[in-house]
Amino acid sequence: MPTLLEELSGVRLGASPYMSLHSVTRVTVPFLLSLSILFVRDVPSVLLVLLASALLLAAARIPLGVVRVYLLLLTSVTIFIAMAFMLFTRIPGQVLWKVEILKVQAERGVWEWAIVVTDASLERTAFYALRIVSMILTATLFISTVSDADILWGLRRLGLPAGFTVAAALFFRGVGFFFMDFAVVKEAMEARGVDFKRTSLAKRFILYVNALIPLLSLLITRSFEISSALETRGITPSTRMVRGYRLAPMRRRDYLALGLALVFVAGLAWWSACRL
Repeated sequence: MPTLLEELSGVRLGASPYMSLHSVTRVTVPFLLSLSILFVRDVPSVLLVLLASALLLAAARIPLGVVRVYLLLLTSVTIFIAMAFMLFTRIPGQVLWKVEILKVQAERGVWEWAIVVTDASLERTAFYALRIVSMILTATLFISTVSDADILWGLRRLGLPAGFTVAAALFFRGVGFFFMDFAVVKEAMEARGVDFKRTSLAKRFILYVNALIPLLSLLITRSFEISSALETRGITPSTRMVRGYRLAPMRRRDYLALGLALVFVAGLAWWSACRL
């Protein structure tokens, strides 16, 4: 079965130690890694999560070109965070650079608006930027190594209800369908003379809004087809799925990977509790 990344972008991964793990492991490890982000409180702790994500990406042999597409988004978000900390809030710390923009003399004192760069604001900006990078790497690990069938049978192996697992698998499959439909609509618009590359940003936004009309129509059509297929197969939220022929044994490497992930999350939670 193709992974979610292959369905979205056509990138196919080869054999790797991580891909040889059980589907339960490949579903659970990214979940635990994303859960660990909730316990980071400073730059060293978020660097640990970032390092763990990078090592797992290397174990899965995921090309860096997959993550490169998020660099523009990460850059813009980092600039926005830095501006928020330096223009609209003043974080106490050693002042490294200051530029006064506006100064008003009032009866109760002087009000000033200035760009203030402190060591604390730089540390806070680095913390949030690294946290975003960790979340991106974790999401990349998940979509690059898991297919919709892995989600379905992995969650079923964990004991979750059949209705929930089918809904989760259909959600990720629906994301792939959306990108496929968007590519079809965009190619149809280009065939009719629409040039997205030479169009201004404002007009391009209007074109994308207009593209939502056929996308919504395709979405309704696909929803009807999927619901009819589920009804034909007799699948309902209360359906009990036969999974005996899908069961594969968990090996030592799977238990080792799950144990290391649990220890990593528990260690970060303990570290976070000690620093409160």
